[in-house]
Amino acid sequence: MIRLVCAGEGEYMEIYTSETIKEASEKEWSTLTGPDAIEHSYKWLCTVEEAGQRDLVYAFVRDHGSLKAAACCIVMKEKLHIMNFPLLEVRSPFAASQGFFSVGSAYTQVLLKKLEEIRIEKKTLGYVILDLPEDQYTYLRPHMSGLSSFPMMENTYIDLHYADFDQYLESLEEYAWRSARMTLNRAKRWKIKTVFTPELSQWAHEAHRLQEYTCSAHHDFQWLLPEGFYRALEKNLSHHVELQLFFKDDILLASSVVLHTPTACYYRFPGIDPRYRKYQAYFLMYYEGIRHAFEKNHKRIYFGLTGYTFKKRIGCKMEPLFGFSKMKNILFDVGFKTYVSLMRKRKKR
Repeated sequence: MIRLVCAGEGEYMEIYTSETIKEASEKEWSTLTGPDAIEHSYKWLCTVEEAGQRDLVYAFVRDHGSLKAAACCIVMKEKLHIMNFPLLEVRSPFAASQGFFSVGSAYTQVLLKKLEEIRIEKKTLGYVILDLPEDQYTYLRPHMSGLSSFPMMENTYIDLHYADFDQYLESLEEYAWRSARMTLNRAKRWKIKTVFTPELSQWAHEAHRLQEYTCSAHHDFQWLLPEGFYRALEKNLSHHVELQLFFKDDILLASSVVLHTPTACYYRFPGIDPRYRKYQAYFLMYYEGIRHAFEKNHKRIYFGLTGYTFKKRIGCKMEPLFGFSKMKNILFDVGFKTYVSLMRKRKKR
């Protein structure tokens, strides 16, 4: 669907929607969104599409053929107490990463109008623009007239300004240092083996099984990756993704997906077999992940949302994330803000 909007004599913008990211090229998408933002990269979105677990709608804005703004949209059914709350979510799927991009106020306004049209077409009660880092939130806020803003769950990260893994451990508070050393020493005595492999397809079934345990424990399956997602990840991001695995003899204890950029790594989608909790694979994920980041010469490591108490103990800092919302009416706006506030409090416990 293409619509022409006059912007001045001899000028026009093209606004259109698509069900695939391939309506844009990888080069122009990277230029608009940033080259190292792996969780909303072109290949990440190709992976999601190939896995077939999300019905995506993209909105594109072009000026003289050049891509100036875009949004990745997902129709989600959020549970708000006892009622279903259908929303058009603008975010990168399966990621704590933004899905709204614009290089200027005029393009932002046009894109917001398109989101409202998509909301009406999809019959949702509103649209929400999620997972904006602070710099993007600050940049977009003056152009978001008529939208409400709100804080989201923080992302967690560690800046690796240490000589090596041992120096990092020495930087921790005494209690955290002792706990880390005890966990690592026990793993050594138990002969727990840590493996990093790029062969995600080979372990797709087991990684899915382990992650399903974690999702079940938290009663939240929206982040559960289908087996096809691992295969698509290996195909599309072969030089940027690994699977972290933990073994006790031949028993697979835990797994997580590791994404790499030239300067940072991201640990996502953990899965742990609850029958083997005594081997403390959950804590090993972090310690061995940090050790691996030093081996890869990364400058920063991201550990995602939730689990803040333990993450703060091992030196994580909080990266604020923000969102904007526009509901069908003020009642739904109040309801959505209440829902967001309750979810933040519950998940921070």
